[in-house]
Amino acid sequence: MEYRIKKSIASQIKETYAIEGEDAFNNIDIDCAEGINIVSFSDAAIDAFNSIDYTIMKDYPHSLTVKKAIADFWKKYTDTKINDDNIVLCDGSIAALFLINKLFIENGDKVLGLAPQFPEYGTDVEMVGGVFDTYTLKPENNYKFIADEFIDMITEDLKLIYLDNPNNPTGQIIPIEDIEKVLKAAYDKNVVVLVDEAYGDYMDSKNSAVTLVPKYENLIVTKTFSKAYGLAGLRGGYIVQNENLTKAMKNINTPYEMTSVTRAVAAKVVGDYDFLVEMRKANAEMKSKIVKDYKNLSISENGDTVSIMMVTHKNKDIDLEKEFAKLKIGVISCASFKSVGKNSIRFRFPSPKYLPRLIEAFEIIDNIE
Repeated sequence: MEYRIKKSIASQIKETYAIEGEDAFNNIDIDCAEGINIVSFSDAAIDAFNSIDYTIMKDYPHSLTVKKAIADFWKKYTDTKINDDNIVLCDGSIAALFLINKLFIENGDKVLGLAPQFPEYGTDVEMVGGVFDTYTLKPENNYKFIADEFIDMITEDLKLIYLDNPNNPTGQIIPIEDIEKVLKAAYDKNVVVLVDEAYGDYMDSKNSAVTLVPKYENLIVTKTFSKAYGLAGLRGGYIVQNENLTKAMKNINTPYEMTSVTRAVAAKVVGDYDFLVEMRKANAEMKSKIVKDYKNLSISENGDTVSIMMVTHKNKDIDLEKEFAKLKIGVISCASFKSVGKNSIRFRFPSPKYLPRLIEAFEIIDNIE
């Protein structure tokens, strides 16, 4: 049978660094690959799990307690109230990104993003029939995002702009002032800006674009509980946006996104401010031991508190993922990211107990010519 699959999907071969299979890390001692948090864990999450009444699983998820908890969290950082109409619950932030593309993108629509950047998003733009253009982060600037250069690429024929903040894979934090510059330039051209904050809880919440949602109707922010909160297996995320966008999104979304168990746990962990502060501090302490000037390795522009960073070897023929694997350390190759190659990896910090082995590994690999 010849399946009449949508041409934009059938013509693509999806590249992804997502890892499937329980044996994926059989030969790995230290997991520095997947974007999860194994540095620390919120006691609130443990308490939430222990207090769950299993009977909640017999019903569809109706509770809005998690929305109230999210709104309460952001009250501390916004002058204007975030309410239920600004929040959409999702099964992880990747589901949120796909939902947003479904809402906006028609065949031929243009989206502007970065290179390198979370590759799954740009791939989905193309799968739904859109065109994904990029502003390339330059190695001579250590891959730093330059707002004015990016703004020069904003044109009226764009449907969306996509920024991940912190950037994946570099781990750099785009200052909120630069995000606002982009928002203003995009608003003048009737373009919506999507800020993906999958790693956003690794930066100061004052730098979150959520704080700008009440001010800019052309802003959408996606968040997840998979990264900093360490709840990837629960598949919980949410969108914060103008209420008019939420109203439109109801036409294509279901009211039962995010399971009852996820809602119960997320509602209790989202307000654990102390956990976020301690977790960021732990990452910063580890990074201070690893980030330095090397002979053959270089580390991209990155935020001190962010769990990830991009590491590049001068020799473009070096497969950096394989070199770390030889030392039983799992990392993510940047071969699937635009504008960088196999000589770059995304490195995510593990438990501090592994620091001595990581320091040794960086020294060994830095001596490879």
